[in-house]
Amino acid sequence: MRRLSRLLAVMLLLGAPAALAIDLWQKPADAVDQVPAANQVFRLLPPEWHDGRLRLEWDIAPGYYLYRDRIRVSADGQAQSLALPEGSLHHDEHFGDLQIYRGDLVGSLVPPPTAHALRVSFQGCADAGICYPPQQLDIVIPRPDARSP
Repeated sequence: MRRLSRLLAVMLLLGAPAALAIDLWQKPADAVDQVPAANQVFRLLPPEWHDGRLRLEWDIAPGYYLYRDRIRVSADGQAQSLALPEGSLHHDEHFGDLQIYRGDLVGSLVPPPTAHALRVSFQGCADAGICYPPQQLDIVIPRPDARSP
């Protein structure tokens, strides 16, 4: 019980809602050992320029999904507007009806001209009921001469 209390305290301090954290104390040990790393199931591909916008593309493994409202992008500490397609409706027992993405997801934005990097955060789950804590990646914005037509 003490371990559970410490784990919950750490998750709350890190900003991960307890309801979405990896459910280590209720899953069999072998199931937890088989959980792939977040970067294996939610692969953020290198950003590319397309029609004057920077594209961010995720390759989401089968059996996993990303929450639309948990995707955020910032540059130099300022929130950026990421254009995303409509997601599929999903009912979450803790948060109600939400939009999610499966498979490939492409979003786009126009970063500030002075920005050299973006901070991208996102969160997703497995259909098996295990949810990952929020992920955060810093990515370098490709040079303008690397823009695709």
